[in-house]
Amino acid sequence: MRLFTHFAATGLLFAALALPAGAQTFADPASYNNAIVNEQVDLLKKNLRYISKAAHSENDRKIENRRLEVVEQNKVAVANVQRMPAAFKGNAELRAAALKAFKTMLEVYSADYKQVNALAATRTESFEAMERYYAAQEAAEAKLAVVDDSVNAAQKRFAKQFGMNIESTRESVKLAEYTRQVTAVNKYQHQVFLPYFRVQKASAKLTDALNAQNAAAFEAARVMLAAEAEKSATELSAVPAFRGKDVAYRNAARDVANLYVVMCAKQFVQIAELMKNKDHLTKVDAQTINANINAYNTQNQKFNEAYSRTSSAFMDTYVPVMND
Repeated sequence: MRLFTHFAATGLLFAALALPAGAQTFADPASYNNAIVNEQVDLLKKNLRYISKAAHSENDRKIENRRLEVVEQNKVAVANVQRMPAAFKGNAELRAAALKAFKTMLEVYSADYKQVNALAATRTESFEAMERYYAAQEAAEAKLAVVDDSVNAAQKRFAKQFGMNIESTRESVKLAEYTRQVTAVNKYQHQVFLPYFRVQKASAKLTDALNAQNAAAFEAARVMLAAEAEKSATELSAVPAFRGKDVAYRNAARDVANLYVVMCAKQFVQIAELMKNKDHLTKVDAQTINANINAYNTQNQKFNEAYSRTSSAFMDTYVPVMND
């Protein structure tokens, strides 16, 4: 959610008419605007705590608690803005736009993000489930972006009407930057993780067939994994560097996909052929299968551990940690 902007009083007139803290009426446009902004600052702090917990924790209960904190703070913001005068010297647009934004955010965090958290419980069951989970996140963000734009426009017209200068406090700049950054990180992380997750689900089927020593199932899984790995490697190659320079996370995911591409074309083909005759394997055949499996396990562990490290480093670098 974009941060609204504080207004600076122009000249001594508005500074002299600034209201005492806690007043229920507003003698100047700066204090009227800033009362709304202050509600959003408090709300964004709770919002970023939720986003941070979702990014850095696997504890679904704690993530849900953070969501509920946002909902409660949102209710406070709505109530406080509703108690403000409906208009300031004929301008009813700013308060109406802000109130709509707060109510939309309340709806999104009460319903949309509740659905997101519910989908989180089953997101790893399939690639399609993970897609639905990410799609729900992005749909919620899109709803917030629409009302943010309308508030921004309303605030600019309010400032122009009353001859106000727009300025941002250090805190508001920091919160706004965090918010923009998190949105960009989420979008990028989805682009990288989904192709990676696709090959993980396909490789799991291959492993199951191998453990069951089912030659037909293994060959079917190999063909599927080969196609999924090729698709993921191509998609990841098209993902740009994050902020134009950071390629570590993308490359780690692409390395995993390329590993499967190579293995499906070579070692897994050999394993599949030998598995067809598993009841008549020679000692050399058995050694060949075991050597290929060991080579795969070693490389698979190496590249997936590299992916895990770079994934964690990516989130740690670009998503602020809001401590409990």
